[in-house]
Amino acid sequence: MIDSNELPGGWAIHPLRRLLSKENRKPSTDQGVVTAYRDGQVTLRSHRREDGYTFSDKEQGYQGVEVGDLVFHALDGFAGAVGVSDSKGKCSPVYHVCSPNGRSDPGFVSYALRAMAHSGFLELQAGTVRQRSVDFRSWETFARLPIPTPPLEEQRRIAGFLDAETARINRLADSYQKLSDLAVERARAVIDKTLTGLSAEFSVPASAVCSAIVDCVNKTAPTSTEVTPYKMIRTSNIRNGEVDLSETFSVERRVFIEWNRRGTPRNGDILFTREAPLGQVGMLRTDTSVFLGQRIVLYRANENVIKKELLLYNFLGSHMDRQLRLLGAGSLHAHMRVGDCLKLRIYCPPRTQQDELVAEIEAGRAQSLRLAKLAKRQLALLAQRRQALITAAVTGQFDVSSASGRNVTDGVSA
Repeated sequence: MIDSNELPGGWAIHPLRRLLSKENRKPSTDQGVVTAYRDGQVTLRSHRREDGYTFSDKEQGYQGVEVGDLVFHALDGFAGAVGVSDSKGKCSPVYHVCSPNGRSDPGFVSYALRAMAHSGFLELQAGTVRQRSVDFRSWETFARLPIPTPPLEEQRRIAGFLDAETARINRLADSYQKLSDLAVERARAVIDKTLTGLSAEFSVPASAVCSAIVDCVNKTAPTSTEVTPYKMIRTSNIRNGEVDLSETFSVERRVFIEWNRRGTPRNGDILFTREAPLGQVGMLRTDTSVFLGQRIVLYRANENVIKKELLLYNFLGSHMDRQLRLLGAGSLHAHMRVGDCLKLRIYCPPRTQQDELVAEIEAGRAQSLRLAKLAKRQLALLAQRRQALITAAVTGQFDVSSASGRNVTDGVSA
């Protein structure tokens, strides 16, 4: 992550095994489950949420966790799932549970590991076992990670500084997140006000106004082992009326044919998630060739009957939430059966009235969506600031005692 020649005086680079000792405590049956989240918090699941998890009946291999332990998720640590536990409990064997051995502060080491995760360094150090996962289940692989190490007192000072600064940034981020959520709710209220004023006679099943592609087999098999990349859209790309293509990932055509047998979306199609989570919707706004991941329904408007924009607003309205609560099922999280996708009710007045309705909704939503976009931009900047501060501090490029940059040659302090 950093060359030893760039470290301040008194710092060194040590393998993680010299700083932490691996624990394997026997857990109590009545203890709660501890989880390491990608935002760096390690706590009992009951402190955050418990829906969406698969619970083990026998809990084979589970291990005890004490307050102050460093907990690292061996498959998700590359994405930041590491931190110091604030709770006593138990966790699955996929975690490394470590305690300091007198040479380190666990908070400092956890920040160093988060900096490694953010920079992509961890992805280069271990094998990949599945998409978007890096395998650190071997203690030997994890224990050899090189950690920039200042003296113990400076580690504690850095960890304390980062605790305070990241908490301040997180509080500000929470405020912007609330602002974004309120702006989205306000935009939805505009849709509800317009659509609920329509007569019930205009409520029709989705099958009357559009076609849907759900688990539609693409029969075009490759004639060779071509490796042209295609963009794959996942459920996480779809939210609040938009389809974010900035974080799609590429798959080879031969892999696509084998793993993802679906039709090809078009510009203006409405994408709807029928599971994990249920009910997120967005309009595809690109002519680039993309393909759908699992659990996504594609709705294509019959524009002789309904404008694609009005179809989108139907899915964004609160009346759709009520239908999803009735159709959603599942023991772990709500999902929609494929056969129910075309049963959803859509408000569809005569085509001659739709231009006016769409214009009214778009005008009412515009200000709220601009505010939500601004809040999201601020959230992204805060996330960048938080990570840059962590990286600079744990690599010695930022002196937390004087709040100034080190090794600066242009006369400008950090």
